[in-house]
Amino acid sequence: MRYPYKCIVLGLLFCLISKAGSAQSLSELLAASDSTNLELQALYHEYLATRERGPQVSQLPEPEFGLGLFVLPVETRLGPQWVRLSASQMFPWTGTLQAREDVAIAMASVRYERIAATRLLLYDQIRKAYIQLQELDRKQVIIRENIRLIKELENIVTTRLETGMASLADLLRIQVRTRGLEEELVLLENQKHIPQATINQTLSRASAQTIAPNDSLVMVRLNDDREPLFASIRNDHPMLRMVSLQQEVSKRNIELNALEGKPSFTVGLDYIAVGTRSDAQPSGNGRDILSPRVGIRIPIYRDKYRAKAQEEKWTIQALELRKEDQFLQFRKEVDQAYADYEDGRIRHALAQEQQSIIRSAIDLQMTTYSTNGSGFLDLLQMEEQLLQYDLQMLSALVKTQMARAELQKILPPSELLDHEE
Repeated sequence: MRYPYKCIVLGLLFCLISKAGSAQSLSELLAASDSTNLELQALYHEYLATRERGPQVSQLPEPEFGLGLFVLPVETRLGPQWVRLSASQMFPWTGTLQAREDVAIAMASVRYERIAATRLLLYDQIRKAYIQLQELDRKQVIIRENIRLIKELENIVTTRLETGMASLADLLRIQVRTRGLEEELVLLENQKHIPQATINQTLSRASAQTIAPNDSLVMVRLNDDREPLFASIRNDHPMLRMVSLQQEVSKRNIELNALEGKPSFTVGLDYIAVGTRSDAQPSGNGRDILSPRVGIRIPIYRDKYRAKAQEEKWTIQALELRKEDQFLQFRKEVDQAYADYEDGRIRHALAQEQQSIIRSAIDLQMTTYSTNGSGFLDLLQMEEQLLQYDLQMLSALVKTQMARAELQKILPPSELLDHEE
């Protein structure tokens, strides 16, 4: 008979260890996403690939070599020409190769900022899913506490029922209420699958893996002065930096276009093998020919260069407008987050005040009911009101947390937004 008890104890220990192993803080999940998220890894490899374009465009064009055979030899005074060897190398205008590399580097920088912008969005998904898990856990705690209070009331009703001082209907009402709350606990547990799947998908792991938040869900206080936040967004947000770097690419293209419109030069050397004459012996009989040559490419058709320069100038202006529009969008989102935070803070304070009042009323009504058995329905209704106020406080608290998460999606990671109370 001792073996089953040992199995039960070991099973309970295993469950506790598993639960502790699955508990993770938000910072741990965010740090893990940097190395496991497939989207970030793909963007990073695209960035590395883009960096390799610099050496591709900053090299001289390949030299050209040629071989020509004279099927009908050309007779000269010194003998017949029978084979021609040639080699040539093109040299662009000074600075063109460096300008091409600068364009490639600027394009790679745009890719890098895209990684930072994507990281902010992924962090936002994890934060909000984590807050949802915290909310569901806290709801379960609140409901269990309400069940405990109702159980205390059930004990009083049961005692009074045994002495004939209570109604069986009162006990049945309590049991129905308890059963409803227990069902709510099951539903809340089932709702955890969605935020857990969101976090696990972001971390590129099995969606069924359990996540047990170990951070406290507390009220935060945001920085009242928003202007430094707006300045930080304008200067440091990766989306805006990315647009600025796209403008830099266009500026580099303008410089490159100007250099491409300059002449380029070709240096070459021809070697012609000459056979010896047998019918005469002129001075230098059979002497080979060595002919250096120089060529120049003159870009006289200028319309394409003017059009390219104008294209890049229009692109820079368009990107400036897009950057300003994106900043205004961020500003609106910041204002909305602050409004949500303020709304949640006010609702939390009001619900907290009402909760304190209803708790005092429950204590008084519980004493009255224990004494003379009156006011049972009022007591049960107040217990339900207490649960609603607790849930309202939690909802308001979550709203402030979501408002902070919205700001963290917009503001640079190093920016200190608030402190916890």
